[in-house]
Formats: sequence, C-alpha cells, structure tokens
Amino acid sequence: MSAYIVFIRDKMKDRAAYDQYIREAAPTLEKYHGEIIVFNGANEALEGPATDGGVVLRFPDMASARAWYDSAEYGQSKPLRLAATEGRAVLFEGVGA
Repeated sequence: MSAYIVFIRDKMKDRAAYDQYIREAAPTLEKYHGEIIVFNGANEALEGPATDGGVVLRFPDMASARAWYDSAEYGQSKPLRLAATEGRAVLFEGVGA
C-alpha cells in the first residue's frame, strides 16, 4: 500500500539553503523508490491558515517512506530544510495499491 510524506511549509527563512536542500535531498529518493508528486505548486487554503508551500512524496509503502526519512543519505540534507523553513512533515498510509 502506497505511503506519502507531506511537507507543509509555513515560512521560508532562507531560500538559498532551501534550494541547496532540494539539490541534495532529491537524489536520495531513488534508492527508496520515492517520487515527487507535488512540489511547491500554487495552493489555496480551504481550511486553516494558508501555507507558504508544500511537497508530497509517494513511496511504495510505509516502511520505504520511513527508511528514506531515517536514512543517512537524507539525514545529511534534512538539517538544511529544518534551518531554512518552518513547517512540519507528516507520514500517511495510502488507500489501496
């Protein structure tokens, strides 16, 4: 069953560091069969506060998503995101295949 990691960005604090994070983090997805589904496109708040941006990643299953998030490869770039933005990350299990 597919799994999704959703990053909600509430505030951009350092664009250059965020851009570096994207350059470093994106290549780490392949090993864990992750793919970018949404990447900071236009968004509209339907409920709650507006967001500054968001990213949705799809993985084959929860174990793959967690393995990527906890991996040494991603762990090297994660501090860049945490320093460059304010927001949160949530792991969801999908429905069906």
